[in-house]
This record gives sequence, C-alpha cells and structure tokens, in this order.
Amino acid sequence: MKSLLGPFLWMTVLWLLSLVPAFAAPSDPATRQVVQQLKDEWAEVFYRLPTKQQAPKLEVFLFRTRDLVRRYPRAAEPLLMQALVLCSLAAADGGFGALGRVKEARELVVKAIALDPMAMEGSGYVILGNLYYRLPGWPISFGNDKLARVNLETALRLFPDEMDTNYFYGDFLLEEGEFKAALPYLEKAEKSPVRDDSRLSDLRLKEELKQALKDARERNTKRSNFFSQFLAIFNKGPSN
Repeated sequence: MKSLLGPFLWMTVLWLLSLVPAFAAPSDPATRQVVQQLKDEWAEVFYRLPTKQQAPKLEVFLFRTRDLVRRYPRAAEPLLMQALVLCSLAAADGGFGALGRVKEARELVVKAIALDPMAMEGSGYVILGNLYYRLPGWPISFGNDKLARVNLETALRLFPDEMDTNYFYGDFLLEEGEFKAALPYLEKAEKSPVRDDSRLSDLRLKEELKQALKDARERNTKRSNFFSQFLAIFNKGPSN
C-alpha cells in the first residue's frame, strides 16, 4: 500500500504509458503495470530521500499522476497514486497548501473506492483510515477516529492477510490505547513476507513493527513512529 522507489525515471514512465490503451478499464493488467512503475518511483523518493529534498520531485510526480488519471478515467489505481503523492507533498512541503492537498487526496480516494474498492489490495480504505486518525478534527481538519476505525476495519475484512491492513489497524488500536487488541494484528503483520512489488514499504513496515510490538507488550502510551510523522504539519487535536 500507508502502504510506496531512486530518481524519477520519467522517460521510462512515458514509454510505458505509450504502450497502454488510452481507456483501460479498472484493474486492467496494463494499467496496473504502469501504476506499479509509478509506485516504485514514489517509494524511492518517499522512503530514501530526506523530507526537505522530496517536494520538488513530488511536484513533478504529481503532474505525471494527473496525466495518468486523464488517460485512465475509469481506473481506480491512478487516483490512489495521485492521492498518495498529494499526501506526501503535504508532509514534505507543508505550508498553507497542505490542508488543501489532503482534502483533495481524500476526494480522490473516495472516487477510487467507488470505482473499485479492491484496488491495490484495499489501499483506498487504508489511506482514508490513516488520514482520519492522523489528522486533527474540526475545525482544523477532518480527522475522525470513528471513521478511521470503520475504514481500517473494512480494509482488514477485504484483505485479512495483508501486511498493510494488519499493521495499520494494529497501529490505530495502539494509538487508541487498545494494547491487548492491537497485539494479534501486529503479530500477524510481522509474520507476513516482504513482497517483491512493495519491497521498500514492506521493509519500512518491518522496522516499525518491532517498535509497535514492543509498545503493545509494554503498554507504552508515549510512542512515535515513521508514519506518525507523515502529516506532522498539523497538531493532532480532538477528533469529531
């Protein structure tokens, strides 16, 4: 998926795009191939570069994802990738535009779910769940712990064996202070193999899982993790 790879290989992306029909259907194999390439490039930037160096590359990447959405208007995956880039920019660039970016990301994810709720292994629900529980509530933003739980539980029902769905639901439960409930989901995520097509994000999750499991077992209420800094531009306030 939360859950996303070296310099942007834009010539390669353009070459791949030229091979795909202009109006591929949702979950079309050719569309998924192009999105996977974009996802790999995004992960290289998001996971390997310092935050201050990410924004210029992500701005270019956002332009490419918008183009991909125009090429495949009936596919959910390009919408999800554009949402991830917008969230990444909000975290990397900050400023007054950050809130607008995460709001746009939410709208894109809602559209993607309407097209195909199963796209990218339920990533739409995982992204929504993370936005709802990592952002502050009204009047600052749209954070809402109840909606976070609903979306993360939906992702888990759709994909009960995925590393992402188990990790992020377990992480949410930790944030809610539900340490005993979080443990089986975190333990299941820990046992999941690293996937070839999500290697960087899975390796990062494996690192985070070590601390998350320690926090759950020790009932640690003063925890922090890589993903909690994803939208640290906002001060987490009371949820709606």
